[in-house]
Amino acid sequence: MNIAEEMLTDLRCDSCGQRVQAGKRSALQTSVQWAGPACLRLAEAAGGRPTALVPTCADLRDSIDRAVREGRLEVS
Repeated sequence: MNIAEEMLTDLRCDSCGQRVQAGKRSALQTSVQWAGPACLRLAEAAGGRPTALVPTCADLRDSIDRAVREGRLEVS
């Protein structure tokens, strides 16, 4: 199964409000698709250049983990 076939859930970062679609296939694996441009924090980390390798944002990761704990995002 690739990310296109994976069930993704709409979420917002609790810190900046950026909307993403996220999916989890295990406790360690997380897929994220941006609904628009990456938040300013990540754009700055990438040096303003478009890249497929997006650095991790601790705030977004915390938001995704919270969504799992609250049952808004399932680990499939």
